[in-house]
Amino acid sequence: MTDLPPRRRGRPTNEEKAAREAAAKAAAEKEAEEGAFLDEILSAPVQARKTKLQPDEDTLRALSELAKLFCTQDEAAGVLGVSRRTLVTFLSEHEVARDAWDDGQQRAKVSLRRKQMALADKNAPASIFLGKNYLGQKDENHTNLNVKTEAAQMTEEQLLEIAARAPAAPRTPPKKESVH
Repeated sequence: MTDLPPRRRGRPTNEEKAAREAAAKAAAEKEAEEGAFLDEILSAPVQARKTKLQPDEDTLRALSELAKLFCTQDEAAGVLGVSRRTLVTFLSEHEVARDAWDDGQQRAKVSLRRKQMALADKNAPASIFLGKNYLGQKDENHTNLNVKTEAAQMTEEQLLEIAARAPAAPRTPPKKESVH
């Protein structure tokens, strides 16, 4: 997963220390380069919207970088200077563009998962929030009431007792009707 040498017990040797420092420096340079590319795109003057995108290297890289930040397609379209509809059409017509977008999102998830693991020791609620919102994790509640008799053979009193032992299901508020 990383270019770092495997860890071993005890103090690292000078070679191991140098290898770790070199790998950390290379990772920092790569991150700075990616950030500089995105900063360059964002600092470009606002121009009239384009009507078409081309699957060139800069566009694909920009798509990937924006996806790595979990940008929405609306946000990515704004940065690229096109409408959302143009971006959606571009992604559907050019498989290489769709792959760049999907790869960027998957890399963002991996990066977030790595940060979540590092954060889990320090801040559990933040870790849980990130996992639920970006990684599709959820709480699962399992209830086992150990009822051995069929419901048709039970009295109403027995059924009410079982219902009282079961946890209440979450209630969703009724939908409000629009004024418009």
